[in-house]
Amino acid sequence: MAVSNIRRSSAPRIAVAGGGAAGLSAALALLARGAEVIVIEARGRPGQGAMWASGGMLAPGFECAAETDPDHKLAEAFAALCARAGRVWPEFAARAEADGGAPAGYARTGSILPLSSEDETARFEAAAAQAARLGIPAERLDAAEAARREPGLAAVSEALWFADDGQVDNRALGEALARAVERAGGTLRCGEPATGLIETGGAARGVVLASGERIEADAVLAATGAAAGLHPALPAITPVKGQMIAFSMPPEAMPRAVIRGFGAYLSAKPGGRLVAGASSEPGEAGLETDPATLERLAQAARRIWPALEGVPPSESWAGLRPATADGMPALGAARGVEGLFMALGGRRNGVLLSPLMGEAAAAAVLDGALPGWAAAFHGARDGLG
Repeated sequence: MAVSNIRRSSAPRIAVAGGGAAGLSAALALLARGAEVIVIEARGRPGQGAMWASGGMLAPGFECAAETDPDHKLAEAFAALCARAGRVWPEFAARAEADGGAPAGYARTGSILPLSSEDETARFEAAAAQAARLGIPAERLDAAEAARREPGLAAVSEALWFADDGQVDNRALGEALARAVERAGGTLRCGEPATGLIETGGAARGVVLASGERIEADAVLAATGAAAGLHPALPAITPVKGQMIAFSMPPEAMPRAVIRGFGAYLSAKPGGRLVAGASSEPGEAGLETDPATLERLAQAARRIWPALEGVPPSESWAGLRPATADGMPALGAARGVEGLFMALGGRRNGVLLSPLMGEAAAAAVLDGALPGWAAAFHGARDGLG
C-alpha cells in the first residue's frame, strides 16, 4: 500500500477549501478517520453554491445513458462510479440526517425519459442503446405504462424508466451536512475564500485567505467547485452556468418520479416546489438570469407536464457546475506539490458523486492512494490541463 506523504501527528490537520457537496462529504470522511478538519467556505454558510442551486437529482442511470459521450474513454468507468454512488446514497442520506439533525429529503423515486416527438427518436434510441451497452438498468415502457406510472405526463409514444435513479432535497442536504461536520468536531470557517497555499519546501502546509490570514495544516484538500484554482498544479476548471426555475404546485399535482425530458427536467421537492431546469452555458461565470432562457425552460416544462399551463414560475436562479477539461471528476493528489489533494469536477453529478468523492479524498490524504474504484479519475491524468 502507498504511504501518505502528509506530515503525521496524532490527529493530522486537514484544511478543506470549499464547503459544497464534495468538501462537506470529504470533511465527514476525514473526521470519521480521526483527522482534525477545518472547512473554509467563501459564502456565509456551507452548501450555498452549486449544491443549493442544483436540482438535487441522483441519476446514475439517466446521466450515463443519455448525457455521457459514448466514445469517452472513461464512459464505462464513469457508469460504474455512478452506479456505486447510487448504492451508497441510502446509507449516506440516513447518516447525514442522523448526524446533522436535519432532513435530507432522499427518495429513490426512479426517473422517466419520455419520447414525446419524432425529432427526439434518435437521442432516445441512443440512450436505450447506451444503457444496454453499459449494463444500466433501464426498462422500456409503452405509452399506456408510461401514463400509468406518471398520469400527469404529456402524451408519449414510449419512455425509458430508470428505477435506480432518485433525488434529494439539495437545499436541506447542505444544512444537514454542515451540521454533521460541526457535530463531528469539524470547524467551519465561512465568509472568506481560500485564495492560495502556504508552501514550505514544495509542500502544501495550509491556505491563505483573501484577507491574507494564514491557516496552517498538514495537508490541503481543494474542493472549490467552479471557483478559481488554489494552485497551478490543480486541473483547470470551467464553470458551466445553469439557469433554473421553480413552480408552486399542490404536492398531489406534481410528478411521482423525476421527469428527464430532452428539453427540461422536473423534480418535485418538499413544500409544493417543482424545480425545472436547466440551461447549459459553458464558460459563463455570472449568476444572472435572462428572461428568454427562463421562458424557454418554462415552455419546455409545460410541454412535459401540461398541468403547468398557465402557472407562472415562482422562483428563478442560476448556478455554476464545475467541469474539468474532459468532463470527468478529478480526485486524489496533485502532481508536484506534496500535501495538496483534490475533489473537483463533479459537473452535472456533483451531488450524486459527493459521498464517493469524500471517501476517495480521505483515502488519498490519509492512505496515500485512491481506492481502486476511483483510480481512473486521478487528477494527474493526461488532458486535464
